[in-house]
Amino acid sequence: MSHRHQSPFRRTASLTGIGALALLLSACGSSDPDPGQQPADRPAHDTAAVASGAAWLAAQAPHGIVHNDQYDVDDQGLSVDVALALQAVGQQDDTVRQVGDHLASNIKAYVAPGYGTLTSAGSTAKAAVLAEAMDEDPTDVGGLDLVSRLEGTVAGSGAATGRVEDQLDPKQKGAADYANTIAQAYAVLALDGAHSDAAGDATTYLLQQQCPDGWFRLDLPAPEAKDQGCAADPKSSPDVDATAFAVRALHGSDDPKAAAAVQRAVSWLERVQAADGSFGGAPVGQDPNSNSTGLAGWVLGDLGETDAAEQAATWLAGRQLRDCPGTAKADVGAVAYDDAALSAAASKGITPKTQDQFRRASAQAVPALQWLPAGAAAKASC
Repeated sequence: MSHRHQSPFRRTASLTGIGALALLLSACGSSDPDPGQQPADRPAHDTAAVASGAAWLAAQAPHGIVHNDQYDVDDQGLSVDVALALQAVGQQDDTVRQVGDHLASNIKAYVAPGYGTLTSAGSTAKAAVLAEAMDEDPTDVGGLDLVSRLEGTVAGSGAATGRVEDQLDPKQKGAADYANTIAQAYAVLALDGAHSDAAGDATTYLLQQQCPDGWFRLDLPAPEAKDQGCAADPKSSPDVDATAFAVRALHGSDDPKAAAAVQRAVSWLERVQAADGSFGGAPVGQDPNSNSTGLAGWVLGDLGETDAAEQAATWLAGRQLRDCPGTAKADVGAVAYDDAALSAAASKGITPKTQDQFRRASAQAVPALQWLPAGAAAKASC
């Protein structure tokens, strides 16, 4: 397993890591040139859409925390998503720092949210990934060793070796394990970035969640299941979001199996991408949305699949609120989840009831806008 010196959520890591980039392009069979060079017949990429989206995202996390006005609660997990998106596009550094500071001050409540959950594997992994992306020490976030805590959620023996599992209070009968493939992918990123001995097993387990057609499933089997592989479960179904997260976690590995898995997953993503550049949610084939299109376009762009990434970015730009007559200045830059959300915002603006969906969609869509061809945004009408 290779070890990253920079988080893949950093734009510099994905675009200037020459050694890793060569591996990625080889693994994915891409004929695209070095992303640092624009071929003569390829247009430059737009920067205004990313800047507008990043500014809107930053405004959602004043003082480092996203607050849900509908339910009057702070959302630490969404705040981390916002920071990771901003870190990936290299903008709004003050907001990223503020989110990191707020997270450190509230880390125990984030990784151990209560209701019988003593350690949330997904939250712990995501917090560690943010720390690594910020060049902070993941073994000391607010006095908590996130790497050790995360290692404690990784199964060390049996068929489920390498699987992350929420640590639960046995006295709480209603407590449940919410770890899924996305949590597993975050764990691989965090453990790999920390050079943890558990990274190899976690990676091997993530690879088992890929089905023969190349996609990854979202739900993990029960820890006690004898066969933990995707192919063994007839209920397994393809998931664009889980596949995109898995590819992001695996693409830096020098494991031949990981490289082959990335190639199959990328091929599948490009097969299910709609002609207009969009991706639908689960089950695959549902109406397109900005979450899935953003995640897929982002990782395809990072891997040098520029044509597919540009198509996804163009679709996303058509769902971004622009500075048009009737659009509130505070809403400009946000990306709508789908056409229905875009239409509703055009007439009512972003409301307390719809702001959460806009925030989640934008956090996953804004990084993908890095591959928006110059001039494409101008074609989107008000």
